[in-house]
Amino acid sequence: MKLKLYGMETYEVAKKYPAFTLDSQEYPELELEMQAVAEADYMGNREATANALEELYVKMYDTPTKGSFGDDSYTCDIMSVVAPFDGHDEATEDYGDETIIFKLMSVEAEDK
Repeated sequence: MKLKLYGMETYEVAKKYPAFTLDSQEYPELELEMQAVAEADYMGNREATANALEELYVKMYDTPTKGSFGDDSYTCDIMSVVAPFDGHDEATEDYGDETIIFKLMSVEAEDK
């Protein structure tokens, strides 16, 4: 008996973009989602953290912010203002066309 076979190695691919800081004082409309991320991370629940990050990601696309230069008629979503995802030149590692998700680097508590 003869078998002709070939091996295949598969990889998960990703693009890694520069880190950015999201401040709830600048974007108070995201505060609940940011608190959910911080709480899930504090509890050590990876699945809840991933879910909270996804909710934050969606909310950033769904939430408009005012335009600059005092032009209230122009609005864009928060994601377009703060996240570097649209400029593909910003990717520090480019491995494919996969879905963008957030990865939490750290949580900084507010001083009250």
